[in-house]
Amino acid sequence: MRIFLPLLALLFATAAPACAANPDALWQIASAQCLPNSINAGDPKPCALVDRERGFVILKDIVGAAQYLLIPTIRLAGIESRELLKDDAPNYWRYAWEQRGRVGAALGRPLEPSQLGLEVNSAAARSQLQLHIHIDCMRRDVPDLLRAHRRDPLGKWMPFMIEGHRYWVMRLEADALQSKDPFKLAALRSAHAANAMGAQSLLLTGARFDDGAEGFYLINMPVNFDRAEFGSAEVLLDHGCAIAR
Repeated sequence: MRIFLPLLALLFATAAPACAANPDALWQIASAQCLPNSINAGDPKPCALVDRERGFVILKDIVGAAQYLLIPTIRLAGIESRELLKDDAPNYWRYAWEQRGRVGAALGRPLEPSQLGLEVNSAAARSQLQLHIHIDCMRRDVPDLLRAHRRDPLGKWMPFMIEGHRYWVMRLEADALQSKDPFKLAALRSAHAANAMGAQSLLLTGARFDDGAEGFYLINMPVNFDRAEFGSAEVLLDHGCAIAR
C-alpha cells in the first residue's frame, strides 16, 4: 500500500505527547518503501538517502522548513531500546551529525554548527514507535543561553535552566562522536536515568568555546510530570529556522 508523505508528516513531526493515527508510519516508510526501493531500483525515494551498510535512512520531513529525520533500518521503539546501550551499538548520533548539511542545503545557505541541533524525544513526548533523530535548526536564543556553560568541565553533566525548566548539559570536545554515544552518556548521568531511559530526551548541538575550539553541547531533559515536562528537548529546535534569517 502506498503511504502518502503529506499526511504522514502531520503524524510524526509534533513534539507534544500524542497517539498517532498510525504509530508505525515511520517504520513503514523506512522498511517498506525506502529500503526496498534502494535495493530493487537504486532509488531511495521517498527518502533522501538509504545507508544500508550502516543501517539508517534519511527522510525529509514535510513539516518544517528544512527538517530531516534519521531512522534506523532495524526495529527500535525509541530512546528506551536497550540495544542502544550495547557496546557494539551503531552511533546514530554521529551518522545524523554527518547529515547536518542537508538542513542548510534546503534553506539555500550554510549554517554554523551552533545553529544546528539533533534531538530525540522521550517515550512520553513522541507519536511514533520507531526511533528517529530530528535534524534541524536550533531555536534562535538557545546558542547564547548555552554560552554560560562554555567553561564547564568536559564530559560532566551540569544543571541548566531555560524558562523555568530544568535540563542537564554536558560540554563535549570536537571529536566526541568518534568515541562517545549520547545515548550512553545519558545513561551514565545517574542510576535513575540508566533505568528510565524512556523518560529522557536528548539534544546535541555544535558549539565554539572561548579558546576558539569547536565542540558540542549535549542536553538532557528528563520527564517530570509534576512540572508538566514530558521530556521533549525538541522545544529547543525551531522548525521554521528563524536562526537562518
